[in-house]
Amino acid sequence: MTAASNTPAANHRLSVSAMCSYPWTFDQDLALWEEAGVQHAGLIAAKLEPDPENCMAQLTRAGITAATVITRGFDLTSPHTWEATHEAHRAVIDLTARHGGHSIYFTSGPTTGGTWNDNLARLADAVAPTVKYAKERGVPAAIEPSLRTNVSFVNTLRDAIHVAERTGLAIVADFGNMWMERDFREVVSSAVPHLALMQIGDMVIGSYEVPPPGGRAHIGEGELPLRRMMTDVLDGGYTGIFDLEVVPADFTQGYDHATLVRGIANASALLDELGV
Repeated sequence: MTAASNTPAANHRLSVSAMCSYPWTFDQDLALWEEAGVQHAGLIAAKLEPDPENCMAQLTRAGITAATVITRGFDLTSPHTWEATHEAHRAVIDLTARHGGHSIYFTSGPTTGGTWNDNLARLADAVAPTVKYAKERGVPAAIEPSLRTNVSFVNTLRDAIHVAERTGLAIVADFGNMWMERDFREVVSSAVPHLALMQIGDMVIGSYEVPPPGGRAHIGEGELPLRRMMTDVLDGGYTGIFDLEVVPADFTQGYDHATLVRGIANASALLDELGV
């Protein structure tokens, strides 16, 4: 791995998502990841354009593998668009497989206006070719449950498990979406067999006097019981990568360089402390 500074290598199971620096280019992301000494990164397919092969080759030369690649989801209200999405998924799956990446993922899309089970049935129909192709190529296709209702009708980890069992999709679980999950330890344990990736970060919970600012915080800069949550994930048997995804309330703004470097160091230190 080439390094842009004398910064010690990050924990070997830490990934840093390009969502943390959403407005940046791939080249800027890569420079940060090299500086931080990470071995894994969460990619955004759109940032790899117009030359995905070259971007992935740069990652390989830097000693970094793709923990996941975020790609487009389905418009569940428009089945005539699904084949184009299948084609896009096949391209991303092939790219990820060629370069030793771990998974791809997307969100379910918002509700169609039908019942939750109606939405699930339609999602199952839409994703079937993607799931089949992903399994053939050895790159799990996953869904992320999200509290953002404009991108997902699957809002809890418990519901995502049901989706995984019905569709064959894997799951990308994110502390930012699941920290308030009922029976957290038990649900995480049930989800682990389906997990393609565990995303971590912190949150400002806030109070009546000081409402939360929205968005997420870097580890150690929020109020989540992160050591307990991480212990629950590890005790549940998760052995994969931990992807740092910290997104401001207005994710298009991103974080400044110093904040990102500090946040990556804090995340790495937490994994080291827990013996990961």
